[in-house]
Amino acid sequence: MRLDKDIIKDCLEGQQAAFKLLYERYVGYIYTICVRYRLNENDIKDQMQIIFSEAFHALKKFNHEKASFKTWLSRICINQILLTKRTSYYKQNIVDITPEEYNLTKDDGSLAIHKLDLEVLLQTLSQMPHQYIDVFNLSIMEGYSHEEIAEKLSISKSSSRVILNRARKWARKTIIKQHSA
Repeated sequence: MRLDKDIIKDCLEGQQAAFKLLYERYVGYIYTICVRYRLNENDIKDQMQIIFSEAFHALKKFNHEKASFKTWLSRICINQILLTKRTSYYKQNIVDITPEEYNLTKDDGSLAIHKLDLEVLLQTLSQMPHQYIDVFNLSIMEGYSHEEIAEKLSISKSSSRVILNRARKWARKTIIKQHSA
């Protein structure tokens, strides 16, 4: 199997077969990210075109010493999804947070994502309320800090914490309910 950096080198030299190979290698991965962020099927197709187009145009900026291509591409993907959501419906779905909710207590039972079957996780995420999904994905699935989430979503850090707390409680309750039935 050819290394990504070799394929990228061929892309930068204009070899169309290399672009196709890179696309085919990562199309499933990008599709999964789009599904996790609850884009509908038509939006997924549009977003994937935009994501790969942006990535291919920015290939000369990619530095394999700073990050893997997969990591770099996933950042492009997530940023594009969030940009689309921000400009369309995200701001309409932000949860109102009361001042009392700023003082969160630490949850003893954290959501053990790594132990969940991927299919169960995707099923649960597909049911998660829209106002939780982006913060949950950015924090739990992508590893962003509350400061980074706040910046990306144009919300406060405390809002990010509260929304994540609510999303975890919702996910935990949903998973327990599904497995006790």
